[in-house]
Amino acid sequence: VIVETDGCDAVLLVDELVGQQQVVVKSLETNFRRVPGLSGATVMGDGSVALILDVGHLVRMAGREGAMRL
Repeated sequence: VIVETDGCDAVLLVDELVGQQQVVVKSLETNFRRVPGLSGATVMGDGSVALILDVGHLVRMAGREGAMRL
């Protein structure tokens, strides 16, 4: 997956794209400590919880440490 963040292009290697949905992102900081690389969570239509990645943070981390596997 090619993403653009902070004016830079980056490539994220993923196993599979499941689909695309509009979701309401809920902050995790109310109930949990801050987790680097996560921006929140959402409840899917089937009731399962999906974590929302902070792609900008992940790209910045990879840029500092060189290419890395997450």
